[in-house]
Amino acid sequence: MGSQPNISLGFSCNSPCLLILILILVALMVCTYHLGVIASLGPLTHEEMDNVEGPQHDVVMKLHQHLGETAEADRLAKEVRILCWIMTQPSSHEKKAKHVKATWGKRCNKLIFISSQNDSSLPAIALPGVQEGRNYLWGKTKAAYKYVYDNHQDDADWFLKADDDTYAVMENMRYMLSPYDPMTEIWFGSRFRHFSKQGYMSGGGGYILSKAALRKFVEVALPDPKKCKRDPTGAEDAEMGKCLDNIGVLAGDSRDSLGRGRMFPFTPLTHMMGGVPNWYIDYVYYKPDVGMDCCSDSAITFHYVDPNKMYELEYLIYHLKPYGHQRHEPFPAPLPLDHASVPKKTLDEYKNKQHNEDEHEHEHEHEHEHEHEKPKEESKIVAKPNKLIDIINSQEKERKAKLENS
Repeated sequence: MGSQPNISLGFSCNSPCLLILILILVALMVCTYHLGVIASLGPLTHEEMDNVEGPQHDVVMKLHQHLGETAEADRLAKEVRILCWIMTQPSSHEKKAKHVKATWGKRCNKLIFISSQNDSSLPAIALPGVQEGRNYLWGKTKAAYKYVYDNHQDDADWFLKADDDTYAVMENMRYMLSPYDPMTEIWFGSRFRHFSKQGYMSGGGGYILSKAALRKFVEVALPDPKKCKRDPTGAEDAEMGKCLDNIGVLAGDSRDSLGRGRMFPFTPLTHMMGGVPNWYIDYVYYKPDVGMDCCSDSAITFHYVDPNKMYELEYLIYHLKPYGHQRHEPFPAPLPLDHASVPKKTLDEYKNKQHNEDEHEHEHEHEHEHEHEKPKEESKIVAKPNKLIDIINSQEKERKAKLENS
């Protein structure tokens, strides 16, 4: 037999160098794994979200109807009417928008999609003169709210703007809004600081305008270049914050009574695991928490939710139930609720604003008495009974009665 070739790597199998090399390789593998996990906690970029596609077939959910469990939600849906308009684009009609319609969008009182191409299956509305692209979202937002005001202002009391990668729990949104009078100028969202005195609401997390805020935005702010930027370019959420601040629309507090957020600019996992980007810590208006305390039991919106995750959330929120556990509603009942979920600071601001509007209304009434003119419809609207104030006064009377009887 021929002799075997003598191959040497320069060290023997029991060489300390080999052990060190193995340890280095293992350490690299562990680091790579953890870096991957950490990266997965953070939000996807807009470019990554554009490339995510949902199921290629319709997801069947008709076998998951839980009859008799939505009576209270159905009742509130008639009292707190919300129009949802979704920011989308032609390339996302099939990839994203249709999955919004198939999941949470069906719980809006009215659902429309704003695009640059008509699509009756959604429906998507092509607004004239609207340009696509992130640089033109401000122009698209202005045109969208003008369209909604001109065509659908009587179809709802509240008007939600959301993206096609936003997920919303509409029942919780109505619960949060139910104490407020839609004829008071107020808006809600995931609140950021900077750019204006009151800050602004994250566009991706969605923001909600009352009917009065919508009217004032379209009739007062949009025509005035000193109040709203005429140019279509710019960050739509920051520009919206400037406009509404300039016309005195109150930035509402969407947190619950424990100070936990309910409207979020990232996914649930990102907020729970602390995977938010550094800029968020500087921008967020209220100090965020991580873990299970990150988010309210009555959370409303999340962002960067790809189409597949929408169906996952749909199942986890509306269908999954642990055996032997009776579902506990984390809300006061019956609705209309008390103001336990409304932070006191917001209540105080809201009462002050309502008081100022009432004084303004009385001034108009005296003017009309002298002029013998019929009051304008706007005056009638502002003077409508305020549910929130009625609730607060009623509870204060009950509290005093209990103290007297004790």
